[in-house]
Amino acid sequence: MIIGITGTIGAGKGTVVEYLKSKGFKHYSSSGLLTDILKERGEVVDRDGMARIGRELRAKDPNGVPKLTYEKIKKDNPKDAILEALHTVGEAEFVRSVGGFILGVDADLRIRYDRISKRGSSKDHVTFEKFAEQAKREDDGTEESGHNIRGVLKIADAVVTNNGTQEDLFAQVEQALEK
Repeated sequence: MIIGITGTIGAGKGTVVEYLKSKGFKHYSSSGLLTDILKERGEVVDRDGMARIGRELRAKDPNGVPKLTYEKIKKDNPKDAILEALHTVGEAEFVRSVGGFILGVDADLRIRYDRISKRGSSKDHVTFEKFAEQAKREDDGTEESGHNIRGVLKIADAVVTNNGTQEDLFAQVEQALEK
């Protein structure tokens, strides 16, 4: 089984991934691939740089990062795989075309900001105002970002809302897996 994960910034995609990994899924990270490309180029690794590389890849092929990642999945041939994270409807449709299930993760904006502030990632060291701007750009699908997280959430096979405890989140993931 292949699960394509989508979700808003700081909603808990990583927490869902860790839970699925504990159930035997192998994890393939879009951010990891984009980080590698930025490092190879000697560029700053941040959210804006990752978005720019993602746009470059989508300009060459609308399936972008998921297609490159899927090549690794085919090579490794795991029983179950997580492809994280899908940012466009086209990427989600690609994952679905190879038999994948699309799982969305969302949460309230302030909760998301509090989470990213605590995780200490260099790409997330921003003010609330900057975070809200980045979230809007990625969530709503502006031309600048190329992202459309809300569009992907609308076509997802299941969406979990992560405003509560981890136990609540994991129970929602289990319900989604039953589909």
